[in-house]
This record gives sequence, structure tokens and C-alpha cells, in this order.
Amino acid sequence: MSDRPHDRAYVELRCPGCSWSEVCGPAEVSQWLLRAGRLRRGSDPEWEILVEVLRATAPKLACPECGREGLFLGPTRDDAQWAQTLCEACSRPIERERRELLPHTTFCAACQRKAEQGHATTETEYCPKCGAPMAVKLSKSAGLTRYVLVCTGNPPCRLR
Repeated sequence: MSDRPHDRAYVELRCPGCSWSEVCGPAEVSQWLLRAGRLRRGSDPEWEILVEVLRATAPKLACPECGREGLFLGPTRDDAQWAQTLCEACSRPIERERRELLPHTTFCAACQRKAEQGHATTETEYCPKCGAPMAVKLSKSAGLTRYVLVCTGNPPCRLR
């Protein structure tokens, strides 16, 4: 990695099978590791540790575009702009081409599609105990109807 300060806070995941790549900062690296089960929710390790764990995990990760397993982790390339505009919904960088065509856009293409189809554009909540995604369920008790977040893990955690 370079000695420039912005390069130390960003790495790039690339798929060798297609042209997909993602510039990742600490939040994105944490999300990849949470989804892979290699990081506990609420933990805050140093950047260097996050990068090394992601480096060890990257060959087992699948590309979100083509599904091929075995991503490459490296420093950001010169053509990958590290100071990109981030999507308001998923906090991932908005593609350069999209920003050139739509300079005032606040969503990436995937989140814009979801918003146009009526889907929620909020980030997924994760279980604080096991890291599995949380789901909203209807709860009826004592004549009251309310919505609660429940763990979708197998078996689900009991949060109280």
C-alpha cells in the first residue's frame, strides 16, 4: 500500500471473472466480514486487522455480480476514485459513470431500482448476539399488536 493517508483507509475488492470492483473503507470491510461470519457485531478492531482478516477471507467470498467465488483484495487502483460520493441507502460508492450522467444523484443504481420498485432502501439490521440479519415480525400479546425485530439465525437468538 502507498504512504498516502487516504490509501490506508481504503482497499479494493475485485472479481477476476468480471469487471466488478468495490472500493471499501472501514464500514464496508466490516460489512463484508459480518456477512462472512468473520467479525462480531459491535467489535471495533484496528484497520490493519480488518484488512488482514478480509485478505484471508476474500478467496472464499463470492462476487455479487457474477457469483464467482474468489475475490482479490488489493490497494485501490489509480482509476478507482477513493473520494467517491456514497449512496444514501447502502453507503457504497456511486459509480463514476452514474455520477457523470446524474451529478445530483444520491442513490447507487441498485438502490435506485429498489426505491422505484417500492422496496425499502434502508440498511439491514443485524443481530447483536450472532450477527444474523434481523427481520420485522408481527407480535400480538395482551390484546396489543406491535412489530418487533427478531433474529433470523437458525436457531434464532432470544433478544430481551
